[in-house]
Amino acid sequence: MKAAILKSAGNLALEDTATPPCPPGGLLVRVRACSICSSDARMLREGHRALAYPRILGHEVAGEIIESRTPRGELKTGDRVQLYPGIPCGKCPPCRRGQENHCRELGIIGFSCDGGFAEVVAVPARSLAGGGVNPIPEGLSCEEASLAEPLASCLNGQGLAGVGRGDSVLIVGAGPIGLLHAMLAGVNGAAEIYMAERLPERLEAPGAAPIERMIDAAGEDIKTVIDEETGGRGVDVIIVACSQADASSLPELLAPRGRLCLFSGLADGDISLDANLCHYRELGMVGAYGSTASQNSAAIDLIAEGRVPVGSLITARFPLEGIADAIEYVSRRQGLKAVITFP
Repeated sequence: MKAAILKSAGNLALEDTATPPCPPGGLLVRVRACSICSSDARMLREGHRALAYPRILGHEVAGEIIESRTPRGELKTGDRVQLYPGIPCGKCPPCRRGQENHCRELGIIGFSCDGGFAEVVAVPARSLAGGGVNPIPEGLSCEEASLAEPLASCLNGQGLAGVGRGDSVLIVGAGPIGLLHAMLAGVNGAAEIYMAERLPERLEAPGAAPIERMIDAAGEDIKTVIDEETGGRGVDVIIVACSQADASSLPELLAPRGRLCLFSGLADGDISLDANLCHYRELGMVGAYGSTASQNSAAIDLIAEGRVPVGSLITARFPLEGIADAIEYVSRRQGLKAVITFP
């Protein structure tokens, strides 16, 4: 099979390699679509704490089963599936609490085991046991299904931040993740959704994203705009969906009992907070990392039902042979979501 193999940071090679055997109790899946995350581009440049070389990247995977060794035969050859990338142990305290994204022995497709930038990916039995294989409903494309993983991460973040009916929400960053958050906030009942972005080419959001106002963060003062829009009250939730955000300045934009969600990892992880502001306004702050298998399943349902129209975010498609160009496209933030597609 053909695969894009990351041999070391910055060294990505497209090669013919052996097709993996079907794991006992597991599956072999022919990849039909693997969307590219900004973390894939970052891993290519810098590596990652969960990455072991050589590695086939790609954790937003959808495809078709070509071999099944599942004991009960519930998944069979020809079935289309989307993969939740986490491979939890199912036994540790986080797993027993339904927090398998914090599993002590978590494996991750595209990080610690080979992923979807290849014609075929092996899915171990432990992945199936953890609910990591999701049938793709009829009528839903593999391209759209591949975006279930990032949407699931947004479900996790908004659940932790308590985004709900009537909330006003500010999303910092109008990239694919920020726009997914905007769509999901609308599903969750948010009354007003504001978005702040510095890149001129991202100030025109897809019509599917229910944004009340797009703030040009390069030319407008975010606090002034939020004060105008909310009558000085502030917003109920802020979601940081950009690694370059100045998180230290954001709590002052929150209304009493507002919540700040640090969804993206920050380039500068050191932030300062006004503890008295948090005290008197009863503010909350949460981090959000990855998702659970149940959130991934819920994301597939939301996409299949048309409630989160992820197709509007796909702005480029590349063959596997164009993987270097695809990752460059993502790195330069030329569009929104790029997908590696397979004939």
